[in-house]
Amino acid sequence: MAKMKTVYICENCGAEHPRWQGQCSQCGEWNTLVESIKSAPPAKGLGRPRATLYGDGDAVIVSAKEVKDRQQQDSQRLPTGIFEIDRVFGGGVVLGSVSLVGGQPGIGKSTILTQMAVKILIDKEKISVMYVAGEESPVQISQRIERIVGQSAKSNQVLERLWLVTTTDVDQVVNMVQEKRPHLLIVDSIQTMYTTDLTGIAGSVGQIRETTSRLVAQAKRLNIPTFLVGHVTKEGDIAGPKVLEHIVDTIIEINGDRTGELRVVRSLKNRFGPTDEVGLLRLTTDGVEEITNPGEVFLEEKTIGQPGSALALVMEGSRPMVVEVQALTVSSSLPTPRRVSRGLNVSKLHLLIAVLQKYTKLRFDNVDVFANVVGDVDFKDPAIDLAIIAALMSSKQGKPLGKNVVYCGEIGLLGEVRRVRQLEKRVKEAKRLGYKQVVTATNLNTVQDLVK
Repeated sequence: MAKMKTVYICENCGAEHPRWQGQCSQCGEWNTLVESIKSAPPAKGLGRPRATLYGDGDAVIVSAKEVKDRQQQDSQRLPTGIFEIDRVFGGGVVLGSVSLVGGQPGIGKSTILTQMAVKILIDKEKISVMYVAGEESPVQISQRIERIVGQSAKSNQVLERLWLVTTTDVDQVVNMVQEKRPHLLIVDSIQTMYTTDLTGIAGSVGQIRETTSRLVAQAKRLNIPTFLVGHVTKEGDIAGPKVLEHIVDTIIEINGDRTGELRVVRSLKNRFGPTDEVGLLRLTTDGVEEITNPGEVFLEEKTIGQPGSALALVMEGSRPMVVEVQALTVSSSLPTPRRVSRGLNVSKLHLLIAVLQKYTKLRFDNVDVFANVVGDVDFKDPAIDLAIIAALMSSKQGKPLGKNVVYCGEIGLLGEVRRVRQLEKRVKEAKRLGYKQVVTATNLNTVQDLVK
């Protein structure tokens, strides 16, 4: 067996160093050295090449027919039992895939994954799940499961196929998975995993990269779908090296207000499905519930029709939905008026205010502007621009908009209203929900026409 040793590699220039130092001696950058494992090359004529996808270590030649058959086998999906989660994944979790789940502390990552595991065990009688808990004790996980499924004879039968592992040594996890061969593996979290082959502490860049690589290799080799829970930084990015996001197949982000119940599940990367689908969940004391009717979350009936309220017709993935946009303008005594938004990008709010001031007679340079999307969900669809413009105009003039009117359009820098994608599907959904008028680029050319 090739002898392994650790070296420190600069992430900026790739130079190797025998020991850690603050500054790279080659490129001069600071704090860029990361501990990595380096295997000594085997003697001439000894050793085996790295394992390939269709072989166990030796070079192989395969036909296109064999590749096609293997692709069909690998593309099989495992339903999670939660339709909103399956929607984000594209119909279920692909066997052998590795998914990274990120979100703020307390957002519900462990709760959602635990309920997903229980749902799979209930729906599939011959399936087993291994839950690696690096941050919790088995008692804590058991209490969470009891809240979700309760205490019954059926639940006891389900829990017999749920194996709880409390180690943080990734090599022990690999050996246990090799022995038990579960149908699903959950690691909570990847920042707590470590390997004794490296001297760095758990959570360091080198440890995260190496432990993730070993879990990914095992998932591909044994065809076991794997979920890795990842911490996030204060900026909201997934903690750890960027290579962590590159080597996994799917990145799932869970957003929402920790003080509220709404949870939005998005796919930031998906090698086997769409990246624009959104799942809506409600976090309760008994687990999570699916939200099949977005209108009950994003619409506040008692405020619709009042000044500053406008309805936007947005598209999240393949699902059109109507959401309420609220705006408030008040006189400001500050030299620079405030611009505050929730669920909206502040830079977008500044841009739309500038367009209104440029091409209409409405002035916003002496008022504070507050904007909000009901539900506090950050929608990326530019079709929400027209509703924001309408809400700002309504609040500034003190005039309410129609209750049965929805707005759908992107605003350009020249004040024009642009057509958005899948407009026919959006309009059809609005008519089905009972809205009588849909304001789009087909019946509105510029923001001046909206003011008139």
